[in-house]
Amino acid sequence: MFKLKLFILIIDLICLGAGIYYKKHIIIAGAVIFLFYFLWIFRKWKKINCRNNFTIRARATSDIVLFLMIILSLRLYNIQVINNEKYRAVVEKQIQGVYNIKGNRGNIYDNAGRELAYNINIYNVFVDPARVAGNRKAIDAVKEIINETEINKDYRKFIEEIRKDAEKGRRYKIFSKAVSERDNEKILKIKKKYKLINNEIFIEKESRRKYYKKDLYQTIVGTVGFAGDNRDITGTVGIEKGYEDYLKGRTARRKNIFAKNRSLILPTAKEELPLNLNGKNVYLTIDRDIQYILNDEMKKHYEFTNSEEAYAVIIDPNTGEILATSVFNKKKNNYRNPVFQNQIEPGSIFKPIVVAGALQDGYITKNSEFDIKDGKIQKYNHTIKEASRSTKGILTLPQVLEKSSNVAMVLISDRFNNATMEKYLENFGFYNKTGVDFPYEVKPYTTSSRRWDGLKKYTISFGQGIAVTPIQMAAAFSAIVNGGKLYQPYLVDRIESEDGVVIRRNLPKQIGQPIDEKTSKLMREMLENVVEIGGGKQAKLEGYRIGGKTGTAQISGGKSGYIKDDYLTSFVGFFPADKPKYLGIIMFYKPQVSNEVRYGGLVAAPVFREVIKRITMNKSIESNDVTQIGTKVKQIKKDYVGTITTMPDLKGMSLREAINLFKNENIDIKIEGIGTIVNQYPAPKESLENVKEIKIYLK
Repeated sequence: MFKLKLFILIIDLICLGAGIYYKKHIIIAGAVIFLFYFLWIFRKWKKINCRNNFTIRARATSDIVLFLMIILSLRLYNIQVINNEKYRAVVEKQIQGVYNIKGNRGNIYDNAGRELAYNINIYNVFVDPARVAGNRKAIDAVKEIINETEINKDYRKFIEEIRKDAEKGRRYKIFSKAVSERDNEKILKIKKKYKLINNEIFIEKESRRKYYKKDLYQTIVGTVGFAGDNRDITGTVGIEKGYEDYLKGRTARRKNIFAKNRSLILPTAKEELPLNLNGKNVYLTIDRDIQYILNDEMKKHYEFTNSEEAYAVIIDPNTGEILATSVFNKKKNNYRNPVFQNQIEPGSIFKPIVVAGALQDGYITKNSEFDIKDGKIQKYNHTIKEASRSTKGILTLPQVLEKSSNVAMVLISDRFNNATMEKYLENFGFYNKTGVDFPYEVKPYTTSSRRWDGLKKYTISFGQGIAVTPIQMAAAFSAIVNGGKLYQPYLVDRIESEDGVVIRRNLPKQIGQPIDEKTSKLMREMLENVVEIGGGKQAKLEGYRIGGKTGTAQISGGKSGYIKDDYLTSFVGFFPADKPKYLGIIMFYKPQVSNEVRYGGLVAAPVFREVIKRITMNKSIESNDVTQIGTKVKQIKKDYVGTITTMPDLKGMSLREAINLFKNENIDIKIEGIGTIVNQYPAPKESLENVKEIKIYLK
């Protein structure tokens, strides 16, 4: 009988085990066998006097217990071995939290390390109505937060709202948005004080992109927007777009293991994070002082001339570093930068390009003369005229640039063929993008010289019939005055990691050599004369050597020809003329001024002069000729014999004049502001005995 019982038990266990792993109907079969076994045992018990037979009762009970233990063991085996992965996933889902951690976006700095684009953290505070409404500690914490922070709420009204939301089963309510860092720290302390660990009150951190004087830098630095399903912050225009791969922060997954109620992170929890998730920092070549000066002067003249657009760029002609750009137009929130993205017919500022090429190839010399007769010339049934009726007769090469003669440029281009003109365009970079590290630089539209009509070579010689970008003109003009080297312009100096390690550095890159040093020196001399005695007189700054070229280009209306009375007035200047450190292009598109003053020499050249004047003050660049100082300074010098013993009245003087006045005195000068002197210390007529330092304030 025992063997039968054992056999039935084994069969039952096999059925149950197989059922656990395979089919449900086998479980049913096992249950039937078990029932049969149980009934058989029960029948045997009835035949035996169980009360008097302890051994039989003990054996039957042990059979049942053993049977149940085996079933439990099989179940555990099923969970921990056979279906281990399934149940592990269920457990991890219950106790493990996986979060995406995003690094901060990299900052953008000017060339002195001052922030132009950076991140700020703000904090949004929320409550869980279901957990706060019935929690005395949480309610007290809410009250203290309102009292101790700048969150402006009516405590009683807010608690009543929480209770109503709790009744509706809501789990999410805004407490306050854009909380400061200081208030965030206070809230965390209050939460800790009241031991709120179940997210009764919770805080979400949000990173926002901020820009230093956005209107001043938006066309260079650009901006960011949201992209993708996750609404990740990404650069949309400008440097933010061009250097997105460096600036963007990385995203990592972070795992936390919680206790059952998810209110406590277990001490064994691990964090899986890279060492640094933050984006790299980008340092521009932009000089913030020069950027401010250029923008300020452009804005004044843009408003004064009521131009449709105005744009400018200043670069270092010896490296290609872009030091400043300025853009104004009548469209709001405009991020397009015409310096890199507009193609224009340059007009007379293009003439030095052709002259330099012809000088280099020996088609002309400094002593060449050109008979322009009455200021008209006929080419292919088209009459080309001088802009000024007074420009007639025989002109030397320097006079061609000084008077900006169109007819003389036609005579110069008569000395070579179309292919040679095309070579000059290629050599100076007008057949390719400059390669500047600014997104969406416009690709030049070019036509092979074999397809030119007979007139095109002549119109190109004075800047018509060719479209260029301002940055192309800046790069080409730099080659004219820097010794003949064509550099690739660039906006980013270097990229650094958060700990200051340089990841990438942009260095000056020479991409051509259209002319040699000898030709460049001659061009600098002739272009300096343009400012001294020619059409660029309005760019002249007493005591400083400046060179440049004016331009007044008609605006093409497409097939209808050139638009009457609409012009692009421009000036390209460089300073100092003998060893240029700054080269600038100033352009005003459709200035609303009378025809008598619409020329580049009258509209654009004065802006360059004022920009250079302020740069010399800002950078403490002394005059080439210290005798060129103001009348007021000369009078003060006459009033003193030897050293200056009492403080003169400096109001209305320039910084340069004040420096020249005290240059031989053993007195330090402290300067605040930009412009002309509006105040001073010591006051006028006070004794300077034992004074080692004076302060002057400019505005």
